[in-house]
Amino acid sequence: MSDIAHVIILGVDGLRPDQINALTMPNLHALKQRGVVSSDHRTVFPSETRGALTALASGAKPESTGVLGNDFYARSGSGRLAGTDTIHDWRYGEAHYAGGMVRTVNLSETLAKAGKSFAVVTSSGQGSFTALNWKGADFGQIGFNVRHPQIAFPHDLAIDITARHKVPSTGFERGAEAKAIDIFVNSIWPAKRPAASIIWLTEVDSASHLHGLGAEGQLESLHQCDAAIGALLDWREHQAERETIAVFITSDHGHSTSSRFINLDDAFKAAGIRAATRFDDDIDIIFRRGRAPGLWLRRYDRGLLQAAFDALVAQDWYGASFTRAIEPGSPLGTIEGTLALELTGAAHYRAPDLYLNLAGDNEPNEFGILGTSICDVGNYKIDVGGGTHGGMHVSELTAVLIADGPGLKAGGQVITTRTGITDLAPTSLHMLGVAAPDTMTGRVMHELLEHGEAVAPPVIEEFMATAQGKTSHLRFGRVGSQNYVDEAWASPATAAVSQSTMLVEPPAE
Repeated sequence: MSDIAHVIILGVDGLRPDQINALTMPNLHALKQRGVVSSDHRTVFPSETRGALTALASGAKPESTGVLGNDFYARSGSGRLAGTDTIHDWRYGEAHYAGGMVRTVNLSETLAKAGKSFAVVTSSGQGSFTALNWKGADFGQIGFNVRHPQIAFPHDLAIDITARHKVPSTGFERGAEAKAIDIFVNSIWPAKRPAASIIWLTEVDSASHLHGLGAEGQLESLHQCDAAIGALLDWREHQAERETIAVFITSDHGHSTSSRFINLDDAFKAAGIRAATRFDDDIDIIFRRGRAPGLWLRRYDRGLLQAAFDALVAQDWYGASFTRAIEPGSPLGTIEGTLALELTGAAHYRAPDLYLNLAGDNEPNEFGILGTSICDVGNYKIDVGGGTHGGMHVSELTAVLIADGPGLKAGGQVITTRTGITDLAPTSLHMLGVAAPDTMTGRVMHELLEHGEAVAPPVIEEFMATAQGKTSHLRFGRVGSQNYVDEAWASPATAAVSQSTMLVEPPAE
């Protein structure tokens, strides 16, 4: 890998693999034909941006990073949910949460200690930018957000970029994805030539929420994002050192289509449970909204947790639930009918006492895009028909991974094992000849590398837990010691089924 001097990870927020084709995204489609593709790439749970991007930059799941999606409850903080949307949320968490905001070592720190530069350029919100380059300024790395230029670093480079690219103080709105590429190739690259870079484009995700998957507005966003990708690839082809630059194109999650809204409050009130999105004197449970609501008890009370589960499992929108393992290594949760939270990769000590996945199905939306799901009313303020994510629908957990360049397989090869968002950091470091820190629990994706050894087909495992007429299911693919969650769902129980687990081996080749 010594001939690889630069790795660029370009992320398209919320991009589904099945929306890449010659019509919607011709540049990315062409890259698939000449590079290498992972057909079963997975994000982490919860399938939300800030938790996923922390996992990307840290090479570790939320069970290690402590960033459990876009919001969570840190018991060592205040009586409200911990946010991740602004830089102030992250700095508050660093000062007030046990162990700080992020519990793992990221690319920014790792590369700095190896004497290598790292750059992040985004067209995203403050929180996504910060997740990707947490403490980057402290380590002398590079960061620029075209929508929020005030948080860029280092200051001398930020001033040069602002002047050269005429960046308004309020940042760019229209064409932000193209501006991010322009700033990277014409300012950051010539000034720093970073060993590793992440360029994160958020517009497809926003359009998916707003317009819906397959709608004209969302397709237009795909076109614009693809044009920005094309500009980056064209730039690489014209670099003298192009044979030393490897490129990964990825996404942080997929999307399902919102089919119906429910209000978690209604179930709690009907059961006489005092719950809210922040703790007050008369509140026993704090909960987060979204596709995967989480419940934290003020003080652990098994009876109250059972009552909360009873209220939820009775609903027609129930789609599986998770509590702490009944004993170490068990796939079953402490509450009968729940699966072990440890199976999801989100069992950090900040994790909720109960995670709930809302139901979904594989029906098409009005534009023929498969996968619909039920949302809580607090989910991104989207309309019915808009894109949504955060839960454990297969369309939300499935993400994009396409790679091209030196050290990588070529010719449109398709890898059918399992790969994950936590594997990108350790693989990038391996290609650059840098040792990964112990906190990076993702694996090197050897099967994508030019001379990498083949990886055995994944072992598919399915776990079930049944109570009160409902069965929670969780399925994942296992590659070596790594588990990649494929999906979770609930089904009506049969009379013959109680709490149980099932193992399904891969079909013989």
